[in-house]
Amino acid sequence: MDYEDNHYKRRKSDLEDRLSKTYDKIEETENALVEAKAKKRSILAEKVCGDNIYKALIFFDKMYEPMNEAERREFLAQFIEKVEIYEEEQANGQWLKSIEFKLPIISKDMKISLDNGSHVETVVLLDGKKYCI
Repeated sequence: MDYEDNHYKRRKSDLEDRLSKTYDKIEETENALVEAKAKKRSILAEKVCGDNIYKALIFFDKMYEPMNEAERREFLAQFIEKVEIYEEEQANGQWLKSIEFKLPIISKDMKISLDNGSHVETVVLLDGKKYCI
């Protein structure tokens, strides 16, 4: 820019404003990036791997037995969303109506109903590979 130009002050002021706005946008973007990275770290720290769930299921009895009542409830709360029971004991002695699981390795809700004809049995082979979501 030419200092001798008639519009020097206006051009300089305009350029400074544009530059300031550009740096404001850069700062906002950098802050958003820092927040996103922190959120990603938090998600990765809290994620549950399929391998960990598999191990928990295999060693369930060894983990569950030494726990006190409060620890057992907390442990089961990680896997079970909802339990429905009949108001009265059924003729076959059954009280439990259904269990709704909340396993993070399952993409949609998993509900197992214990009423006759309304549940599906599945057999799964787990091959020991690590599955993380």
